[in-house]
Amino acid sequence: MRVLAFQGIRYTPRVGDAGVLAAPPYDQINDVARDRFHAQSPHQFVHLTRPVDPEGQDIYKFAADLHARWIEEGILAREERPALYPYVIELAGGGRRLGVLALVEMADAKVIRPHEQTLAKAIADRLALLTAMRVDLEPALLVSEDGGRLEALLQEDLAGAAPLVRHQDAEGHFHVIYRVDDPARIALYQAALDVPAAIADGHHRYKVAQRFAQDHGAAPGTAMAAKLAVITSLDSPELVIEPIHRAFKEKIDLEKLAGVRLGAQTFHGSSGQDFAAAVAAAPQPSLGIWVSGQEPEIWSLRPTSPLVVEIFQKAILPALGLAPEASTDGTVVYRAQPNELWDQVASGALGTGVFLPPMAPAQFAAAIADGALLPAKSTRFIPKVMSGLVWADHQSEVV
Repeated sequence: MRVLAFQGIRYTPRVGDAGVLAAPPYDQINDVARDRFHAQSPHQFVHLTRPVDPEGQDIYKFAADLHARWIEEGILAREERPALYPYVIELAGGGRRLGVLALVEMADAKVIRPHEQTLAKAIADRLALLTAMRVDLEPALLVSEDGGRLEALLQEDLAGAAPLVRHQDAEGHFHVIYRVDDPARIALYQAALDVPAAIADGHHRYKVAQRFAQDHGAAPGTAMAAKLAVITSLDSPELVIEPIHRAFKEKIDLEKLAGVRLGAQTFHGSSGQDFAAAVAAAPQPSLGIWVSGQEPEIWSLRPTSPLVVEIFQKAILPALGLAPEASTDGTVVYRAQPNELWDQVASGALGTGVFLPPMAPAQFAAAIADGALLPAKSTRFIPKVMSGLVWADHQSEVV
């Protein structure tokens, strides 16, 4: 992939602590959270990513005008020269995940590989926002096949470096941005990252940028032809891929799944977190299944696919008489937090919970190596990268 240094846009000291104005990505913010963020500050970044026009008019034009006004008023400023921005996540439990924020030129799926399907409604919304603003507000997360070279470069540049901004997220992780603007160092990053990568998070954001560039004839080597992204090495020791668990509103007939199950063991516990941990610790492939009113069980599965998420899609859904579209039409319910799923099955709010194991980075890389797409909501790379720390517009100079 081709990595470009760019003139970052960020908050100026006029706003005080810029870190408190950053926010989770737009798709993690419902309307209630949006209103809460808006109330925090007139300069909160969510005013741009989830805009509301107080006069009830065009929200996309409102966001574009607001961004332009913030620049005019000195609330925001563009860096004087292009840079790359090391992005460090200081993990609440210890350790840190290293990455670099850059513009990445759009490429075909052999170079930058998608791994999940996207939804048309989300693309239309984000495309309307980008068309109005011409500003790339939120990064995607890419994982690169650089063999650890990125990690080594970042370790060198972070030694003794001063941060530009720090943000603490809701889980207690600190997201810290630095700057590298020396042309010689930038060239080293570009050489190290001239390798294939996969979209780990932000498929809709990437596809929106790609469609906009195609529709507007973006010239190669420009900001318009690139996507803002945080790049992390696939070999990063702190790269974690958590599952997104599945559920059904109704109680399913477990006898229909006899051909999928090799064995079953009753789980004796009282929390979703413990159940998910037991599933992760079981010999794979395994999953946890709990029909409301019955005992939760951990199943060992027939290895019809190397990934449990694919066994669910290709074996469990058909055994229940469901078409593949069940995963996107509302039949299958998704829950990222195991305790939330546990509580809803325990109360009968959901009829059946299906707890999936995490995915190893090596499994992820192997699964998408030949361009295959995983089922929707197959992965959850955590912590997610935040928005509002540094971003770009289409006028940025790039190198």
